[in-house]
Amino acid sequence: MPTDLSTIDLATLNAAQGVMVAALRDRCCQWEQDSADAAAGGNLSAASMIQHWAFAADLLSTTISTEFTNLFSKALHARFGNLTPTTHRSVADQLLDAVALEVAAAQEVPELVAV
Repeated sequence: MPTDLSTIDLATLNAAQGVMVAALRDRCCQWEQDSADAAAGGNLSAASMIQHWAFAADLLSTTISTEFTNLFSKALHARFGNLTPTTHRSVADQLLDAVALEVAAAQEVPELVAV
């Protein structure tokens, strides 16, 4: 991980979080279905084991999501400094502005075509 967190691309970080969490939650759903199928087939030991796997995957997806959010926050702090509430603007408003600036900077300028 880079020591200078201000160099982390926030859009990539956000996309990575979405992909990882979605993959784990999809696997969790599959294991829950497999557990239900095993229980319906009378294999309660396997059903219990698979249900534990599903629980672990769900817990891991939540942990990963939290850690990505923390890293995102640290990167914003490194890039824009300490965001504290003011009498005029909340931290949430300041973060929204910071993310909007990041998105705007990442967008390509449309090419003008003469008609």
